Order: sequence, then structure tokens, then C-alpha cells
Amino acid sequence: MKHTVHHDLNDDEAKNAVLRAMAQYRERYAEYSPSMLWSDDRRADLGFCFKGYKLSGRLELRPSAVDLDVDVPLPLRMFKRMAIAALDTEVRRFMSEVHRERALRAPAAVVEEAV
Repeated sequence: MKHTVHHDLNDDEAKNAVLRAMAQYRERYAEYSPSMLWSDDRRADLGFCFKGYKLSGRLELRPSAVDLDVDVPLPLRMFKRMAIAALDTEVRRFMSEVHRERALRAPAAVVEEAV
């Protein structure tokens, strides 16, 4: 299952959004044992368990996009659309948080320059 989420964040902001999303997933869905292991600054291996199956996947940060590719066993493929929608919603939510934080920091930078 491949999915791309497009964004307008810089590399650090995009990675921060992904890290926050995973931290929340680990807390909220601990029973599924979500894991993320970074192989370099842009790529991570993902893992989790669902209904007795171990799922694995990959995440890649690209300029203006986050690519997710999850290997879904045949018996779970009926949940594919639901999984893509959930992943897309979560990634976009954390990216929106980064946008809000950026907006809150911007006026302070303008004030500091005026002083």
C-alpha cells in the first residue's frame, strides 16, 4: 500500500511532524506495538501488529512530500482504504500543528527585528 502526503514544510519541520505523529501513535496504540527505526535522515522502517499479523513498511521524507509504503497481508487488504485515510488524516493533522507553531513564531521574529 503506497501513499504520498504532499506538504509545504521544510525538511526539519516535516521530520518533526512525523516524529510527533509516531510518538502519539506509540502512546495511543501501544497494543499494536508501533515502531520506527531511522536508517538515515530521510528514511525509516515502520512496524506494527494488527489482528495477529506483523506489518512492516517504509517512510521516506522528500522535499514537499512524505511517502508511506506499507506491506499489507492479503487477509487485511480489505482495510486498505481505511488505513490510507487514517494515515493521511494523522500526517496532515501533525503538519497543520507545525504550521500553527510557525505562525505563532513569525510575529515574534518581526518584533525582535524592530527592536
